[in-house]
Amino acid sequence: MIKECRGMRLQLTALPPQGATPTKTRVDMEGDGQRQTLPAPAEMAEYTPVGIGCAEDGKGTAYAVIQYGELPSGCEFCEWFFLYDATGKLLNHATPPLLEQDGQQGPNNDDYEHLLEQLGLQHPELLPFQP
Repeated sequence: MIKECRGMRLQLTALPPQGATPTKTRVDMEGDGQRQTLPAPAEMAEYTPVGIGCAEDGKGTAYAVIQYGELPSGCEFCEWFFLYDATGKLLNHATPPLLEQDGQQGPNNDDYEHLLEQLGLQHPELLPFQP
């Protein structure tokens, strides 16, 4: 699965690439003639990328947005979003990964939402992983 962004290309790939229903994926970023695998946030060790998108600020600076969750079936309360710059640097965290409010658990996207606001970005439409 490929998503073209300004100055970069994102590719979401199943691991392993053949065989059984995938439970893990990875995201590669290409830009300026370089290709790299985006590092997963430490707090997402038990989760995997399930969606990719692009966000752009008012000056045209592009960012990659990676959604983390579970494969193959997903889960009822996990949708974490992480922002990467065009060099592949992770810009936010979700520590702790889960927050509890009114007895309900949910994903901790507070840092992501604050960063969107700070950079003047809109949460983009994401391409969901299709095995």
